[in-house]
Amino acid sequence: MSTLVELPEQLESAVRAAAAEAGLSVSDYVTRVLTADQAAAAGTPAERAARADALAAAAYRHWVAGGSSQAGSMSMDEVFGR
Repeated sequence: MSTLVELPEQLESAVRAAAAEAGLSVSDYVTRVLTADQAAAAGTPAERAARADALAAAAYRHWVAGGSSQAGSMSMDEVFGR
């Protein structure tokens, strides 16, 4: 299967750099990352929780990087009760 995906420039650069560091083509690197993500999504409760934490943290970083205010917001610990 071949799918064309447009990535933000910063993410594309990061993916290319990570693939090069791993000695993989971008296609092989993305395949491995997505395979690991799907395995975690169907994994043990601990694997699913770790995946959810990683996805939430990435969404939070994206929110803040997009200029959204953190003033008056809850911390990640408050949100997830830790």
